[in-house]
This record gives sequence, structure tokens and C-alpha cells, in this order.
Amino acid sequence: MYVPAHFRNQDQAELLAFMRAHPFVMLVTAPGGVPFATHLPMLVEPDADGGVFLRSHLARANPQWQHFGSGRDVLVIFHGPHALIDPAWYASAPNVPTWNYAAVHATGPARVVDGDETRRIAFSLVAQFTPDMAAIPPDFERRMLAGVVTFEVRVARLEGKFKLSQNKTAQDRVNVHAALAVSGRGEERETAALMAQAEAGRH
Repeated sequence: MYVPAHFRNQDQAELLAFMRAHPFVMLVTAPGGVPFATHLPMLVEPDADGGVFLRSHLARANPQWQHFGSGRDVLVIFHGPHALIDPAWYASAPNVPTWNYAAVHATGPARVVDGDETRRIAFSLVAQFTPDMAAIPPDFERRMLAGVVTFEVRVARLEGKFKLSQNKTAQDRVNVHAALAVSGRGEERETAALMAQAEAGRH
């Protein structure tokens, strides 16, 4: 990912918080140099040694799990809110339209896990995203678990790009934030909230 210095976020605690807040990801592999992507929810699980693991499952019929273990890293993209920035909002001129957004790229080796870990990962996803799900019959659970492949990615590198008008003047940033904060679109208001956080970090 191309990350100019003024948009780079290297605060691991902040990146992990962002990843947990935006857990529906894109998992990208490239067998034979051909990109392959799956959209899926992801658990973000630090370990006791300071490492970070990403865990989820794929449908067994999805061939992507067969791409793991090739010696090549996979890419997991966490994408947050985004907003078109109208140049008319700036106090400075001339300017052109741009887009504010935040994203985190996690790369590392992936491997299939099975046995007791399959059920733990599956039910950890349930606990995180649908904690009030009704109990399911054991036979149905066994069929569901047989139809998925669970896996984990050991994160080797995190890249955070928070493009939030940091390269603009203070007045331009104020104007952009003000316009987004009153938007009727929730995603634009969320972008404004990220801008406010970034501005607080300047001081």
C-alpha cells in the first residue's frame, strides 16, 4: 500500500482498535500471481508474547484455503469509513476533489487449523458478532463445522493509512471536518470522527 508519511499510522494499539472496530475484511491471496479475494469477518487475537493472530473460517468449497502454506504471505484488508472531499470546502485555493479514508493492511503467513480449534474459532465468531444466537442441535453443529475450514494468519506486518486531510492547512481541516460532521451519511460522520481523533493527536 502506498502510504505518504503524513498519512502513516504506526501506533499498534490504535491499529488493533481500528481492526476490531472494522472486522469485516478482504482476504487476498495470489496463487500463480492471480489475485483471489474473499470477504469475511475476522477475529483479532493478540497472544501473550505480543504477537497478533487473525482467525476466521472459509467455506470448504472455497478454494482459497488451499492457497495457504505456499510460503507466500496473505493480505488482510481492514477498511473503515470514507468520504469524498469537495474542494469547495477548503479556505485555500486552487484545490481538487479527493477522498478521505482509513485502512489497515495486515500481512503474514496463513495456515489451516483443525481439531478443537475449529470449534473454538467458529464459536468465537458467534460470541463476537451474534452473542444471543439460539443454541443449535449437535447434529446440525457437526454438519456446519464439517462445511468450513478454519485458519489463522500470524501477522508479520501492519500498515495503517489514515488519510484525513493531514496535509492541508488548519483552516482547511476545520472546514472539512465541519462539512462531514453534519452529513446525512453515517460513513461521512464517522470519517469526521476519525479526523477529530487525528487532530487531537497533533496536540
